[in-house]
Amino acid sequence: MANAQYVSHVEISLTSQVYHYGEKLDYTIIVSDVTGHDARIYITDPAGKRTPLVTMPISYEETRVVAPIGFDSIIWNEGKYSLELEYSNASHKIDFTIIDDGSVGIPYWINDLAKLWLTSQILDKEFVKGIEYLIEHKILDAPESDNALYIPKWFKFTTAWWSTGAITDTTYAHAIQFLINEKFMIIPFDQELSDSTTERSL
Repeated sequence: MANAQYVSHVEISLTSQVYHYGEKLDYTIIVSDVTGHDARIYITDPAGKRTPLVTMPISYEETRVVAPIGFDSIIWNEGKYSLELEYSNASHKIDFTIIDDGSVGIPYWINDLAKLWLTSQILDKEFVKGIEYLIEHKILDAPESDNALYIPKWFKFTTAWWSTGAITDTTYAHAIQFLINEKFMIIPFDQELSDSTTERSL
């Protein structure tokens, strides 16, 4: 036994084993020895497909990792997933489940689009492409009207709160849906109508 290869103890610990859309994967990598190797994290989806998630250096015996973006229903299916850690010839696996309870996860690139819109780097019509994407993927309900769109300027305050994390994806999605339902925001978009009516909506 003296020649047996020493294997470090490793563990991956989740803050929750149940996630909803809009929430971020949050876990801690625990190792008995810092060896200088990288940790590799893999994720296996409900269909059994195993995919590399992240590779990262380990400098401490405990390393907390919070995913930069939340789960959304476009990429992530509801069901059971496995998260697997490989580090210095040792491995550990843990399961978690994504449950659709009606919460909303908005794709990260729409947040990037919103920040450009808030700083006037893009026009309303470019920002609306993100909203149309959410409708196409059934995150938002389709409007009943075919009229043009305008966006009240006060909606930028709501968007600013969301882009900084002050309100959740679900709350923001409900705000957009309200504007669509109440005909404040109508799809498809008409830039000229937007320019001429937003001033009246202040």
